[in-house]
Amino acid sequence: MKLKLNCSLVGLDGVEIPNSNAGKLVANLLAQDTKGDALKKWDWAVKLNAGKDLELDPSDTQMLKTFIEQSEQLTVLAKAQILAHFI
Repeated sequence: MKLKLNCSLVGLDGVEIPNSNAGKLVANLLAQDTKGDALKKWDWAVKLNAGKDLELDPSDTQMLKTFIEQSEQLTVLAKAQILAHFI
């Protein structure tokens, strides 16, 4: 799966949130995580921060999706928009 997260988030009113970027947001969460595959998460964080797409196999896709779903640092507003890219 090719995951593209280099996009802005929008508010409840449908207006783009200034200076928001889904990929950079996920990149920061991955870089700050303390569990799991550090090398893989670091690689993803660097790529997402640079605005690149991720090429994920089914296992990695599920791992990243679960990571986002279970994050207590992300709001529902951000989670929903990020998870929509997994469909």
